Amino acid sequence: MRALRVHDLIGPDGLRLDTVPEPAGAGVRIAVHAAGVGFVDTLLARGHYQVRPELPFAPGLEISGEVLDAPLGSDFATGQAVVGHLMAGGFAETVELAPHLVAPRPPELDHVQAAAMPVNHQTAHVALVRRARLRPGERVLVHGAGGGLGSATVQVAAALGARVLAVAGSAPRRELAAEAGAHIVYGPDEWFAAVRADGGADVIVDPVGGDVFEQSVRCLAPEGRLITVGFTSGRIPAAAANRLLLRNAGVLGAAWRELVELDPTLFASTAAALADLVAAGLRPLIGATYDLSDGAEALRAIESRAVAGKVVLTTR
Repeated sequence: MRALRVHDLIGPDGLRLDTVPEPAGAGVRIAVHAAGVGFVDTLLARGHYQVRPELPFAPGLEISGEVLDAPLGSDFATGQAVVGHLMAGGFAETVELAPHLVAPRPPELDHVQAAAMPVNHQTAHVALVRRARLRPGERVLVHGAGGGLGSATVQVAAALGARVLAVAGSAPRRELAAEAGAHIVYGPDEWFAAVRADGGADVIVDPVGGDVFEQSVRCLAPEGRLITVGFTSGRIPAAAANRLLLRNAGVLGAAWRELVELDPTLFASTAAALADLVAAGLRPLIGATYDLSDGAEALRAIESRAVAGKVVLTTR
């Protein structure tokens, strides 16, 4: 089979399309039709992520495809359309996954749409529901709302009945945030004063860190929750504890992958919750698709922030 693998930790230039043996273990074997591409893949390709697979390895944390074979008792059947999560290896024509990291593909989605959802939409759902305990009608502020994770968070928050405020850096990304369902969209120089003047936000989801995180602490409404999901700014911030005290507010982390490792039921249960939102009309916003052989270009597009929305590789 073909697999796009990292041979040198120098980013996209370190990728090569290889012919490798198909996996042959005891898990669910899946013929991959599409693989999602995200910011974590760019970090993996440069050796900057906390997990560093042994070289050479294929990036790719999320896939959609069809079951080739599955162990008895797994509830999956040959030919069934599924989605799955793995720490690396998705940029390949065949993968093998533990059954608890596989879920049925929502019938309303094609493989490209389905591959766009596992990481970003599951992260968004866990951040909003499990960590923030979001209630319908609350005000949710989403930073980086024109990116893959940000737009997914806007979609999930809106689908759950929140009033969504979004921040995005460019006009195309602000348009994407509005398409995702944001009720108000701000530029990077507008949001702080506007949100503070309007009483703050009940929930703030921040994948940026740095100055954005520190300003967000000052924008929390009473009993508000700031959920940190990453640090794309490159700077890990600190919260002013006196502001948290005076607002009865909190700062929480939402590390979805780590929770999936701790709770073997989480992937399937969150996939089922998202399937309900898909049935009600949610559709991931695809920014660009690339063939597996052009995967290096996909990573370059993410690193240069050239694409608004989710990037997906197709393999068949």
